[in-house]
Amino acid sequence: MEHETLLGTLGIDWKLFLAQLINFGIVLFIFWKWIVKPLGKTLTDRQERIEQGLKNTEHTEAEKKKFEEWRVNEMKKVRAEADNILRTTTDTANQIKQETIVDAQHQANKILDQAKTNIESEKIQSMKEIKQEVATLVVMASEKILRGKLDEKKDKELISESMKGM
Repeated sequence: MEHETLLGTLGIDWKLFLAQLINFGIVLFIFWKWIVKPLGKTLTDRQERIEQGLKNTEHTEAEKKKFEEWRVNEMKKVRAEADNILRTTTDTANQIKQETIVDAQHQANKILDQAKTNIESEKIQSMKEIKQEVATLVVMASEKILRGKLDEKKDKELISESMKGM
C-alpha cells in the first residue's frame, strides 16, 4: 500500500501505468519488427554493397594497373619490332643499293671493254686498209719511178713484200 500512496501522491495510477507499459512494449515490438529490423537489414545490405563496390574498385584498379603494364610492355615490344624491321629494311636497301652500284660498274666496265675491243678492231682494220693504201701508193710511186708497169704477177709480189715490211 505504501506503493499505492507513493504512486498516488505522484498522480500515477499503477493500472494505467501497467497498461501503458504493455502498450509501449507492443509498440516497441512492432517498431522493432517492422521498422528497426528492416532498416538494419537495409543498412547492412547497403554497407555490404558499398564494401563490394570498394572491392570491385580495388580489383578494377588492380586490373587497370595490370593492363597498363601489359600495354606498356606490348608497346615496347612493338617499338622494338618496328625498329628491327626498319633496321632490316634499311640494311636491305643499302645492300640493294650497293649491289646496284656494283652491277652498274660491271656494266660500265663491260661496255668500256667492248668499246676498247671495237676500237682495237677498227684500229687493226684501219691499219690494214692504210697498209693496203700505202702499198698501192708505193706501187704507183714505183711505177712512176720505173716508168713502166710491171706485169701483174710481179705487181702482186711487190705489194706483198711491201706489206710484210710494214
